[in-house]
Amino acid sequence: MIKKFVKITFTFVLLSIASFLYSEEAAVAAFGLGCEAFFKEDWTSSVISLRKALSYSECNNPDTLYMLISAEMYLDDNESVLADCDDFLLKYKKSMYCPNIQFIKGKALYKLGQYDDSIAVLSDFCSKNENNENSGVNGLYPSALYLIAESLYADFNYDEAKNIYSKIIIDYPDSDKFLASQYRLENIEQYTREQKLLYLLKQTGEEYLAAKEDYEKQLKLYNSQSSSSVREKLNESQQKNSDLEAKIEGLNSQLSSLQNEIDSTKTEFITITSNDGDMEAIRKLKLKALDAQNLINKQAQQ
Repeated sequence: MIKKFVKITFTFVLLSIASFLYSEEAAVAAFGLGCEAFFKEDWTSSVISLRKALSYSECNNPDTLYMLISAEMYLDDNESVLADCDDFLLKYKKSMYCPNIQFIKGKALYKLGQYDDSIAVLSDFCSKNENNENSGVNGLYPSALYLIAESLYADFNYDEAKNIYSKIIIDYPDSDKFLASQYRLENIEQYTREQKLLYLLKQTGEEYLAAKEDYEKQLKLYNSQSSSSVREKLNESQQKNSDLEAKIEGLNSQLSSLQNEIDSTKTEFITITSNDGDMEAIRKLKLKALDAQNLINKQAQQ
């Protein structure tokens, strides 16, 4: 009986050891495949393997989860990024990766269109990390500022966005967000000028209607009286009416040109910034923006 018990116990121990060794080997294999796919930029395969590795206790650690979140970010699976970032920040509050995870979470919220939440997360990141190593020109801090500004811009809060874009340009001239911020500032300036043009167009249109009404009155008066003084006033009204009509046409033409420039560069800018910065292309966009600005400056000089 004792021999049988010992035999059963020994068998159980051997099976436990074998199971542990197999589990460890499978975990290492899954993690290795995930890393290999990650460095080959095969994000889908990397996510599958790393998530499998996390199912083993041997690989269920902050390093594996951080790599998984990074792969999901490159895959643009922002829903999964958000869920795994929350999981990471809950499990590993003291991890050295926490600042990076917080930044990635804010970026995912921005891409999902949750601008208020993105601003809250990234503002918290900035308040915690302004003076640490992540605040360098090649670090995450200026990128976090840029995403906050982009969130404000997307919500049409141009005044606050303008302040943050200006801060990036002044404080981080070597950041890869410098030219993109400069472009956005010029875009906001164009929008402001466009609104002024629309206001001027409205005012001129009202003057035109008033002048047209006065001209019609003078015309009726001339037809009834046929006096030289009435004819003179009629000619003056007609001239004023023609001048205002020409002014409206000019304003419409300039407004249309400005809008075409903004529309034509918008898609290019989104493509460039989503690829983290084609500097030469952004410079070309800047020149296009300046051309649009010059159209408005001509009107201001007239």
